[in-house]
Amino acid sequence: MRWAFDDVIVDSDTREVLREGCPVALSTKALQLLEILIENRPTALTKSQLHDRLWPDTFVVEANLANLVGEIRRALDDDPRAPRFIRTVHRFGYAFFADVSTTPRSDVVDPIWRVVWRDGAATLGDGDHIVGRQPGASVLLDSPSVSRRHARVHVDGGRATYEDLDSKNGSFAAGRPVRGSISLTDGDVVLAGAVELTFRLLRTVPTETIVTSPAAADHDLKQP
Repeated sequence: MRWAFDDVIVDSDTREVLREGCPVALSTKALQLLEILIENRPTALTKSQLHDRLWPDTFVVEANLANLVGEIRRALDDDPRAPRFIRTVHRFGYAFFADVSTTPRSDVVDPIWRVVWRDGAATLGDGDHIVGRQPGASVLLDSPSVSRRHARVHVDGGRATYEDLDSKNGSFAAGRPVRGSISLTDGDVVLAGAVELTFRLLRTVPTETIVTSPAAADHDLKQP
C-alpha cells in the first residue's frame, strides 16, 4: 500500500519514504511507528498501545517512543509547535491527522525521469543516457557550447545522477561546477555548457485513490 500526504509518499511494500520525490532516511522502528499512526488515523493511540505494537514483550524506557516521534518529525519537517501530520495528545499518546490518499500497489506506476530544455525534451528510462551533440545522444543538444559527449545521466528507478564527461565548457549545478557525479532531485536545473536542463521525476498517477481525512471519518461514523 502507498499513502500520500502533502509532499510525502510512504510505501509499505518497498519500505520507502519519499519527500518531493527524494528518499528520506528513517530507522526501521520509526517507519513502523509512522505506518501504525497512518493506518489508525485519525484515532489517537495511547503510549501503551504504541509500546505494545513496537516492542511486544520487551521493556523499553518511555523516551524511546518520544525519540521515534522526533525522528519522524525531523524527516518530514513537521514542527511539533505547529504540527501538520503528527499530533501530540498530552499525557496520552499520538495521532496522525493529515489528509491521506491511499493507492493500492497494483495501481502504482514506476517512476520516470524527464529532462526539458528550451528546444526539446526527453524521457529517460533506467540505464545510462548521453547528453551532448553526437548523433544518437539520448539528450541531443544543438549548441556549440555543448561537447559531443558532454555528460552522462544514469537512471535507476526513482534515482538519477548526472556526471560531466570532462566537457570543454563544463556543467554547473546551483552555480557550482559539477565534479564527478551528483544526485538529481525533482526540479533540479543543470547547465550543460550554455544549455539549461531541468530534470523532473514523474511519479504515480493512480487509476483510483481513496482520500480519507478526520472530517470524512467523522461523517462516515454519523451515517446510519
